[in-house]
Amino acid sequence: MTQFMQNAFGRTGERLETSELFREIPAPVDPRCQAMAALWVELCPADSLPARSDFTFERLQAIGVLGNTFVIEPIGAHAVYGIDWRYRLMGTNIAWMFGSDPTGLPFSEHFLPDEARVCIDFSNQVAASRKPVFLMGKLRSGDYSGTLETMSLPVLAPDGEAVWLLGVSFAAIDKG
Repeated sequence: MTQFMQNAFGRTGERLETSELFREIPAPVDPRCQAMAALWVELCPADSLPARSDFTFERLQAIGVLGNTFVIEPIGAHAVYGIDWRYRLMGTNIAWMFGSDPTGLPFSEHFLPDEARVCIDFSNQVAASRKPVFLMGKLRSGDYSGTLETMSLPVLAPDGEAVWLLGVSFAAIDKG
């Protein structure tokens, strides 16, 4: 469990409200998430990170994840949250889950304040660690309410230095 996820639980192990957003899992479960993680490993050089540009639309389509792909980038300092992030690319299937397309919106504007803090802190930690993280989460937005599997895979931005996060998200719709 990452330090971030440990911090999302109270000292007594009691869950805090923000920890309900997502929990870390050791490896992808959904076969499409497994395919994306395998592609990241395949493209990852031994001494660095893969470039965002290595994940072409053709490669993403070939493994069946194009409409479920997202790219987020750090966008600079925010007075309350530190380094904020925004969606640079949002697949149509994820936009459906959100009930709108948040491409270009900072997390501090897209999410509720407590959710923004969790997502920003998490993204900053994953970028700093340069290691992939796999998650299960809850989402109630738009026409979707249920569980989703997602991941954050660190990749190099076009400048070859900054770290962006790439991932996919897949929903399991609650039937109830």
